[in-house]
Amino acid sequence: YCFKRMLEKVSKNDWQYLLPFLVCSICFLATDLFGLIEKSRLAYWSGGLLAEPYRIITTHFIHGDANHLLANIFGIVVARYCFKGLRLKGNSFFLLLVAFLIPLQTLIFWLVDIFFFRNLMSLAVGFSGVLYGVDAFILLASIYGKQRFAGLDIQLKKDKKIRQTMVVLTSIGIAWSLLPGISLLGHLAGFSAGALLFLL
Repeated sequence: YCFKRMLEKVSKNDWQYLLPFLVCSICFLATDLFGLIEKSRLAYWSGGLLAEPYRIITTHFIHGDANHLLANIFGIVVARYCFKGLRLKGNSFFLLLVAFLIPLQTLIFWLVDIFFFRNLMSLAVGFSGVLYGVDAFILLASIYGKQRFAGLDIQLKKDKKIRQTMVVLTSIGIAWSLLPGISLLGHLAGFSAGALLFLL
């Protein structure tokens, strides 16, 4: 009964944020708590991406540990707050943006790995590359506004407060990405993908 009441309180606009959260959480349970899936079989692997293209999708929903998962859940919450601040219209835009970001972020990541660094052993997991793409989109929308995306009417409005928030969070995030064990390239690939999608 309590669960049913809780579901009734969730607005139709919030489902687009809950779905990625649920997928990340279920994958974490399967990999870390129950050991049903080996993470390395689902992770981004530059040398094996063409042979196992499912990794393009699965890598984003696997996380290194609980702290990694919680950080990305926080990122989803921040995205929700910012899109509400920009007065987003529509209850599927976040999912649509994520669906575009997943392959584009991975493609940019892979191209740089293969053709610039010539690294066939690059491994990465996590939703943060996608979130950096969302950050870039929000930052640019807060500066310029954005009326439509991929045929969807979104009506994002300019907002100085959201712009300031995103500048601070993105700066902290990039600095954090310089720490060992964190994929700076994955985050920058995500940010670049988000900026490119904003220009569509």
